[in-house]
Amino acid sequence: MVFVDSFSYFFKELFDLLLFLFMIGLLTNIRKKSFYFALLIFLFPLTLISVTDALLTGIALISLIVILRFKSWRKEPEAKFNELLGLLLSLTIYCVVPLFSSIIVSRIFKPEFNVFNEHGSLLVAILIGLDWILSIIISLTIKSKVMNQSIPSEEAKVYCMQLGIFLTFVYLFGEVLRRMQILGIFQIIMIGFLVAQFSVTMYFTYLTLKKNHEKTELSNLIEQMEMMRVYTADIERNYQELRKFRHDYKNMLLGLKAMQNESTIDAGYLNKMIDYSHQMIDNSVMRFSGLSSLNVDSVKSLMIAKLIRAEQSGIEVNFECLFPIANINMDEIKLVRILGILIDNAVEAAIESEEKKMNILVIDSTDSLEISIENSFLGKLPSLSEMKKLGFSKKGKNRGLGLSNAQDIITATKQADLAHYSNLGMFVSTLTIRKSE
Repeated sequence: MVFVDSFSYFFKELFDLLLFLFMIGLLTNIRKKSFYFALLIFLFPLTLISVTDALLTGIALISLIVILRFKSWRKEPEAKFNELLGLLLSLTIYCVVPLFSSIIVSRIFKPEFNVFNEHGSLLVAILIGLDWILSIIISLTIKSKVMNQSIPSEEAKVYCMQLGIFLTFVYLFGEVLRRMQILGIFQIIMIGFLVAQFSVTMYFTYLTLKKNHEKTELSNLIEQMEMMRVYTADIERNYQELRKFRHDYKNMLLGLKAMQNESTIDAGYLNKMIDYSHQMIDNSVMRFSGLSSLNVDSVKSLMIAKLIRAEQSGIEVNFECLFPIANINMDEIKLVRILGILIDNAVEAAIESEEKKMNILVIDSTDSLEISIENSFLGKLPSLSEMKKLGFSKKGKNRGLGLSNAQDIITATKQADLAHYSNLGMFVSTLTIRKSE
């Protein structure tokens, strides 16, 4: 162990804790200033504890964070595990990276162990710089590869549990080794062994979850096939109705022909004929004729299921897609998830409204593809920021997903944007997917 003056050691622990706060900002969606302000208030006592007892520091940090976030987690339970995952990853980096930084510095400068180092301040400054560089690189990598992806709540629970066990072992082993005065390279070897074991465990967990994800995709494929079956049955039913309409229409025309020798045509008969014609055309498969231009099977299947269910709920539905769409520059699973959320929200709002209308427009242009979902709504719209909150629903607490999940997916998708606005009594959500990215 390299001995340095107390001020330098305190200074290093202080900057490591500041780095920990910075990583929380990178790896979580916590943006409340009060949270970081509270941590800064406790920064000095936490640093004092860190200088003497690493295990107690870890317990104090976790306890303090849980206390500060407990109220928010109760309000938004779905966000709890994703947020906790980011916090545990930050704590893991905070625990492990300084050990490997010390290996690098000791290899380069080869300081004497168990002897007070006169250049301790310089070594500490280099260690702090190395800690920050390595931690930020690792954090940004994790953020882009893991945290920016949409992680299901169940998967986040598994990762949190494994990280919690790993951190427990790291702190316990570190404390045991410290009390046994087994420091230096032996401590690093033990911690390195734990890191390697944890990495292997996480890898196999990832493979298992990936396999389960593939099973889920297969289940979704089966569901899509069922949607197509429903659509085919609906087409067949409408075809039979159109045949019946053609037969009835011929008879009506014969009735008109019989009246042509009379001086006047029965206005009531003519009105009934017009009303019947409009009703049959509106209720026929022609109302969804735009689906034939949508040649992306997963999206078409979703649209079919949602449109039919919306009609069954008493909503007047209109779908338009004027030009053939064969490719969409976006991951299909993400696209289906976003559209599913937006349409479900639109249906929920339209059912409660007086007009009960929903329009879906697919507009293809040179640079982008726009999918607009319009719906009628009852009363006054809440603010957009409120609707984006996780769990928002006008039907009660935690009844709906609101727009939070859709916005999370969009945040991780560079080529897509999602906009919301109100126009002529209709709430409009427009998904824009650029073709060039």
